[in-house]
Order: sequence, then structure tokens, then C-alpha cells
Amino acid sequence: MQTFLLSVLIFTCYFESYGFSSTENEKQYCLTLNNEVKCENLTNIILSRLDGHESGHIQNIRIEDGRQLEIKTLSLKPLILEISNFLTKKECKHLKEMAIEEGLQSSETHNWDNSNRFILQDKDNDKRLSLEEMKLTLMGGFDVHLNKEDILLMYKEIKIDKDNDEYITQSEMSSFSPKHFERYLNTFLKTHPEKHSRYSRQVWLKPDTSDDEVFNRIINRTSTLVDLPVELMKLSDFQVVNYDIKGHYHAHWDSSGLDKAAPCCDKIRKNNCRICRYMTIFFYLNDVKDGGGTAFPVANNETVDLGEITKQELYNLNEKCGSPGLKVTAEMGKAIIWYNHFVNPESGWLGEQDVHTYHGGCPVKKGEKWVANFWIKVTDDKQDDLAKMHKYQQLLSKKEKKKGKDEL
Repeated sequence: MQTFLLSVLIFTCYFESYGFSSTENEKQYCLTLNNEVKCENLTNIILSRLDGHESGHIQNIRIEDGRQLEIKTLSLKPLILEISNFLTKKECKHLKEMAIEEGLQSSETHNWDNSNRFILQDKDNDKRLSLEEMKLTLMGGFDVHLNKEDILLMYKEIKIDKDNDEYITQSEMSSFSPKHFERYLNTFLKTHPEKHSRYSRQVWLKPDTSDDEVFNRIINRTSTLVDLPVELMKLSDFQVVNYDIKGHYHAHWDSSGLDKAAPCCDKIRKNNCRICRYMTIFFYLNDVKDGGGTAFPVANNETVDLGEITKQELYNLNEKCGSPGLKVTAEMGKAIIWYNHFVNPESGWLGEQDVHTYHGGCPVKKGEKWVANFWIKVTDDKQDDLAKMHKYQQLLSKKEKKKGKDEL
């Protein structure tokens, strides 16, 4: 394992190249790792990344309750690690109970922005939409995945295809607005919710404010596993998700690519920003009777061709789950880990996106599925991230001291 707090030599030219002053780099940031508070300078701190060695490689770890577990490397492109029985049955049950008490809501992936506009996908510029082009248009505008039969039924219901030739011309489209499609699809999706890219219920738990003993034990164990500070884990996002029959999540990326023009989203900035999640730690909270695995359609590919993903409909896990690529079976207590980004070799912080992390949830065929996503968040601004983590560490220290005094 790489160590998060790593001592390195400090060169003046490094500071000049990346705009750091000696004062900034000499400032001490105190963070908690393996139950020990350590204070280091800015340049000494880098993001850790576990070493997968090779596909099939097994590493042994011992966790705080004395159990010895195995970390198995499932893939190197992207790096995916699997740890069976990382959570106990009681811990899985506890997270589910926390989610139910908090209140699950329908999962959303696409917000209609009330602009009543969508982009017509006339790929061949022939001034009419084929069934495939209409499919892409509705997918982009309404986050809905329809097949040929679904679209033909829609044409019949809204009476848009006047000559019944399965093509929609400019003339036929002229009397319809996005609202016409939206009204029809809202009704259609009530009886066909599986046609959304995501069909599930979810709730956000709050690692930064929770005093739940079991939840905090899981966070601390995970911190030790991935060799990242507790403060970073607690300032990240934790989501519990429930999938019923036909519940699924089409293939997607958990984090956005680097873009200097768009800042990373945070608790305050939620619009006109990009999602920045260094890594994903994914927990299965129950055994699924049939289906419900996690698919990585482009795992182990030499390249990732977005055009081919669309052409082959690799995103559609209702129809193409686990072939090609890699599929992980849902088993209670199992954790899988993958890194959405590489580490920037210059800053030791958030680097390029790993496009091979394209993944999603296969449909549940029998029973139900409970999972938890632990998204570890950092931004492009290493110094700002560390300052927030340091401030949070001081807050935690004060709480612990106050708790100790109250117990005396």
C-alpha cells in the first residue's frame, strides 16, 4: 500500500512551477490515519491508491474485530478490488435500518429544466427522424430508454406519424412540443418505470454529523482499508439504495472528467459544476435471489470508444448485463472498490478520469437488492481540501475532549 502521508524532499523549483509559496507548503495539516493524528506539510500529503498487482492476486488484511479478510484483484483496467464479508450481517442490517428510518425517495438521474427544449438527433441530416434517431432524442431529453415497439406505440397514442411510415418529418414535428412528449412519457413511465435509466429508491446518510456507533465503525474500518484519512471519509458522500423487481441502473460514470472551466460540485455549489469523486467503495447489504450484479461493460478493453458504447447499447444493462466486460455478483457483506480517477503525479491529488470505470447495476429478477455507495470526494484544489479536512479534524478533537470531560 502507498501511504497517504508520505515524506518527500521539497525543492524550490517545485514551488515555483506550481505556484506554491514556502509558507503554504510548510503549513501543518493534521489528519487522522489508523486512529493516529499525524501532521504533515502540503507537499508531503498525497492520495493513496492500493496496488492490485495482477488480476486474481489476493492480499490478506486483518480488521479491528480480529477477522482476517482477503482483498482480491478482479481487474486492472480499471483497478477493481473485492473484499468478501467486509461488513457483518448485523452491520448490513443496521445500514438498511438507518436508511429506512431516514426515509428513502425515488432515485433521480435527470432533471427536466423547464426549458421545454431537447435536441433532435437527426444523425444523417435528412430532415426526418428514424426510429433509432427518435430513440436517441428521447433518451437525451427525458432519460428514458424505449425500444422500437415502445416508440411505435407512442406514435399511435399521440398521433404524430401521420403517414405511418415510421419516420417523423419536420412537418409532422411542427405541431408538437417537448411538453407533448413529456406528458405522454410521464404517464407511460408510471406503468413502465424500468424504462428509466435508473429505477430504485435511495437516501443519503451523513458521515460528517452522525454519532451512530456502527456507522462510524464502518467508516473507520474503510479508512484503514483504503489508507485515507478519517476526515476525508467523513466529508464524503454515503448513499443507501434499494432496488425492487426490475430495479437497475444503466451504465454510467460516478465522476466527471477533468474540466478547468467547470468547478467541482460541493454542498453549496450544486449547479454548473461537475462531480468529483476520487474513488467508489461499494457495499452489498443483502444476498439477491436472482440478478442485481454490478457490470463493468468496458473492463479490460484496451480503449474505450464512446461511439461504440452507444452503437452497441452497452449502457442498457436491462438487455446487456455482464457481456462484454466484467460482472460482480451481489453478496451480503461484500465490498468492491474502484478508482474513478488516477493520482496526478505532480500534485499527488486528483488526476485524470479512468474511463474504464463505466459501470451499472443489473436488473433484479427475483427478490430485492440493498447496496451502499461510499463516494470519496476531493477536488482540483488540494490546499482547500486539506484545509477543510484539517478544520474538521480540529472539530472532531474538540468533540472527543468534551465527550471525555462529560464522562468524568
